[in-house]
Amino acid sequence: MSKKDLIITTIAVSILGSLFYLSADHEGESPVKKDVNIAKQPIVSWQKITITEEKKNILIHITAPRVIIYDNYNLGSEINQTITDYLESLKSEFISGVSTAAEDNGETSALAIDTEALLITPRLISLSFTVAERLAGIKDSDPEQTFLVFDLRDGKVVRETHTLFRDDLAWSRAVKAIKKSLLSDYQGDPNCDLLFAPKSQGFAASCIGVDWGRGGEHFSVRGDIPVSMIQEFLAPAVLSDVIR
Repeated sequence: MSKKDLIITTIAVSILGSLFYLSADHEGESPVKKDVNIAKQPIVSWQKITITEEKKNILIHITAPRVIIYDNYNLGSEINQTITDYLESLKSEFISGVSTAAEDNGETSALAIDTEALLITPRLISLSFTVAERLAGIKDSDPEQTFLVFDLRDGKVVRETHTLFRDDLAWSRAVKAIKKSLLSDYQGDPNCDLLFAPKSQGFAASCIGVDWGRGGEHFSVRGDIPVSMIQEFLAPAVLSDVIR
């Protein structure tokens, strides 16, 4: 539809321009090697981005992180590209929601993406993304927290969560313990996907899904998991980073 195309084009051009510094392409750079030795601790800087589209009543606030790895510029560039792509996917989901929301009633549809560095060590970078959105004419949903985890020591740009544990069995037991703890006080019939990432002295976790006891209503639950609950399941190298 023409309305949807106009929204997507306007917002995409604005945000891509703001985020371009994260994703610059450099010719002649070699691919990232395995077993990367990161001697200095990486740092994360932040950029506040605000995008408004008054004619369509759209407002977007984004806290965009940029990772600096002094020992390996190529790896830092790949990480920043991954972050940019992820922010783009979150933004695109919001735009899709705006295009299918109720007809314009004068209200502003707003998106806020707040980013936090949960853990920064010479081996791991763990980032949290909390998304809150308000769609005109639709009931506000719970903020959703998702994560990106980067393994610097092995030269892997994105590390799947299950590989932070000793083996697949340890991972499945950890998932069960985390989910049970996270939903212990929740009243209802939830069916949700568990997401979690390491932080100092534990893990941050969220469960995003629907509550069948409330007619399939969307819900999102967030919380912290102490390292004592899952330390027996973690790989030794990861555990040493988490408890430092």
